[in-house]
Amino acid sequence: MIKRKVKLKENYQKIIDGLSIDETQKSVIKSTWLDYLLLMNKSAKNGWSNHNYSQIIIILLGLAIPIIESSKLNTNIFNMDLTIVGILSFIIAGLTTLNRQFGFQEKWRHYRVTAEIMRNEGDDFFALAGNYEKYNSHKDAFKEFSKTVTTFKRKEVLQYMENDKNKNTNQN
Repeated sequence: MIKRKVKLKENYQKIIDGLSIDETQKSVIKSTWLDYLLLMNKSAKNGWSNHNYSQIIIILLGLAIPIIESSKLNTNIFNMDLTIVGILSFIIAGLTTLNRQFGFQEKWRHYRVTAEIMRNEGDDFFALAGNYEKYNSHKDAFKEFSKTVTTFKRKEVLQYMENDKNKNTNQN
């Protein structure tokens, strides 16, 4: 996965470096668009991993409980009324709670959609397609691209914070 990330970054850096715009504009594209795209990709990957790995652990532990319950492995631990099944059940409940509280699945979807929108916007800009086909050059389209990316990032942050606020309000 690291090679893919590096390749994505290198490919876009080559495209950006090849544009007929000044170095400051290239730096702005790299810092506002490319860095954000890479961050959203990384966040999506982390959200996907957190969600799926926690689900796999929950499923495997859930499958192990009936096997342990019916075997002689389900014994009291530390001379207490705490059994292996009880501990596994506690772990499952904890992982389920963490998965729900941290919203791994929702975050993964949010970041994946955001990354794809950012990637598509950049691809349109580089190809002078979509909203940028009315421009004759990247230099002419730069201001519109920069404005679009900045506006999107602002809206995305506000939407994310509003959703987080609503999530916390609904849980209380």
